[in-house]
Amino acid sequence: MDGGFHRPGLRRKPRILIINCFSDKHRGTRGSPHFVPQSVTPVYLAGVFHPRKTEIHLHSEFFGGPFEDLERLQWADLLVLTGLNASFDRMKQITAYARTVYPEIAVAVGGPVPRVLPNLCERYFDYVCTGDIEQMADVADDCFGPGYTADEIFPRYDLMNWMRLVGYAETTRNCNFRCSFCSMTVEDRPFQAYDPSFMRRQVEAMGYKQCVMFLDQNFYGGPRDHFNTRMELMQELYDEKRFRGWAGLVTTDYFAKDENLKAAADSGCIGFFSGVESFSPQQIAAFNKDQNLILPQEQVISRCLEAGMVLHYGLVFDPYERPIREFQDELEMIVSNHRITLPSFLTLAIPLLGTPMFQQRLNDGALLPNLKLREMDGRTLIYRTLDPFEQVVEYVGRMETGPIEKKKLFVYAWRFFRHYRGTLSPWAMISGLLNVISTGMPSLGTNAREKKVPREARRRTFNASTEPLGSLYQPVISVPSRYEDHFQPLLVTDGQGRLHKDLQDDLGWMEEKQPDRISEPASN
Repeated sequence: MDGGFHRPGLRRKPRILIINCFSDKHRGTRGSPHFVPQSVTPVYLAGVFHPRKTEIHLHSEFFGGPFEDLERLQWADLLVLTGLNASFDRMKQITAYARTVYPEIAVAVGGPVPRVLPNLCERYFDYVCTGDIEQMADVADDCFGPGYTADEIFPRYDLMNWMRLVGYAETTRNCNFRCSFCSMTVEDRPFQAYDPSFMRRQVEAMGYKQCVMFLDQNFYGGPRDHFNTRMELMQELYDEKRFRGWAGLVTTDYFAKDENLKAAADSGCIGFFSGVESFSPQQIAAFNKDQNLILPQEQVISRCLEAGMVLHYGLVFDPYERPIREFQDELEMIVSNHRITLPSFLTLAIPLLGTPMFQQRLNDGALLPNLKLREMDGRTLIYRTLDPFEQVVEYVGRMETGPIEKKKLFVYAWRFFRHYRGTLSPWAMISGLLNVISTGMPSLGTNAREKKVPREARRRTFNASTEPLGSLYQPVISVPSRYEDHFQPLLVTDGQGRLHKDLQDDLGWMEEKQPDRISEPASN
């Protein structure tokens, strides 16, 4: 932990810059300020530091676009970086900029990649946080000496400039299920429920919002008495008019009990997000999501809608195990049923680093050669396929532009509206019908334009072997040669499709000993 950045002699308040890093799947250079949900992690990290003894600035690249404020990098004493798996290269890039303009800056990194690749991360960052946000207190003590952490950790909503109509909070931590593709499975940390008073204080601190979204991994997790207490508090907050409505993330076992739906509707809930993933029982079992087999998926969604709340979900296509025809038939089935919502997004199955799915694909020799972590974004084909590879690549491109005929979507939208116009509130109806757009025109509202490089160089191929990186990998300033590798993508596999040598110290135990194999062309 000791990075040698002791600065107890500072004659001013320590300055901390916290950035939520993001690398857009469209290789774009704008943020997505209107997307829901937004990241709340920087707000929680800021709450670790003493509010009066430190100066803190937050930036979300998902909301505001790439961070290129060099003056702010010169201003900071400690740079804290967080983000999801595909954002790891972006963390390296910002670190290179920071050390170029201010060589004495300390850099701390956290999130799913540092937790699974701690040894590799030590090459690039001064502090590698593999635990929860409380570990940031140790970083502060080592960097600045004692006395600069908060007496009580509480999210700094006053610094969150990307929370407008919708507010964000957490009531629990971690998840009580272990899906085959989820980073929570790798971390294997116990589910924790926060004290109800902490939940109330968060809602009060953010002020009145049209909607408060609870970003728990599973709002329904933990002992039932803890959940019942949360629901009683939700009723109190709604009666006090702290918000107009609320939404949460739950597992599909939540919908098996009528009393759960009634309690949610009575307390102002307008909808949920749940990991439906697939309508195929075989695929659900392959994902190790047995909780999704309690009720048929169609029944889960319609029960929620009939209770006056919208259910959002993603649909996952795993071309390694399923043919295109089967997935397309599933989509056609969904759009023909106006009693359920359409998926909020379509994605390829992502075998995140260290997960059971990753280990299986690695040892099956299914991962493409020279696979970059950057390409594990759910919109790029990164493994061998059941159907001919080029055929699947073409279909993934169709997923980007909309795999369902527009006429069918219009018919669905009209029937959905007619069926639920007396059941759903105006906001819930709008929320449900927005999925027609996300299914029919997935790239609408996202930045697929890249102005800094020629069009030919930014054209997406949806094939990890040929996909362009985009302009973020081109430094916006001159950086010393020792930081040039910060702008090289992290490789997951080598030229033979084996685990890359840079990941061996952290993940080498996952790879079975196999005979040498010759790399096949990605089109085979």
